[in-house]
Parts: sequence; structure tokens; C-alpha cells
Amino acid sequence: MLSDRRKYMRFDVSLDVAFSASKNTDEHISGVTKNFSRSGLCFESQAIGFALKSPMDLELKLPYNDTFIPVSGNVAWKEQLQDKCLIGIEFTEINKEVKSQILDYAYDRWVEKNRNLKPVQP
Repeated sequence: MLSDRRKYMRFDVSLDVAFSASKNTDEHISGVTKNFSRSGLCFESQAIGFALKSPMDLELKLPYNDTFIPVSGNVAWKEQLQDKCLIGIEFTEINKEVKSQILDYAYDRWVEKNRNLKPVQP
């Protein structure tokens, strides 16, 4: 899905996500990231009413600690899956050091996973 339009590699990584259902409420909804890249992320949550290209403010839980950091982006795409929803976010604002920390964490997991794969013999 959308892989032919991606500019940056996406890494599978699970981070907790929290966001408000709308600007007019303090009710927070939780979710989990499915992947992360230099330009955005995908997360899974319950169905949301955000329209495509609408701004969205999230909080991401950093790996290895309980700190949540703010992230802003626009809804790039949504896909409804029965009782869940996949949401693609294109970043508009994220701390560069935090983004690097998450990408390093995700890359390390990717290397660890792929190190165990053996090349196919001809």
C-alpha cells in the first residue's frame, strides 16, 4: 500500500500513541505505531473522524522510557479495518533529536531481525 510513493524507508516499530478525538475535547484515544520513517508514521487505533489532509497532534511514547513527546502532522491516508483504523501521518513538526532516537531504535530492530535471515542459495 502506497509503497511506490514512499520517499523514505519505513521501519516496523511499535510505540504507544495518544491523541485527542478532536480539538474540542480532552478525551484521549490510544493507539500503536505500525511503522516509522523520516517523513511520517502509520498507527493503528479505533476509528477516528479526522479527514484526509487534516492536522493532527499526537504524543508518542519513546522507546525504553515513559516519556511522551508531541508530534504534529497531517492525515495522509486512512484505512478502515473492521473495528480498527490504520492512519498514515506526514510529519509537520517533530523534535529532530527524538526522531533520530526513534529511527536508531527502529533501525537496530530491523538489523537484528534481518541478521538472522540466511541468503537463498542458488
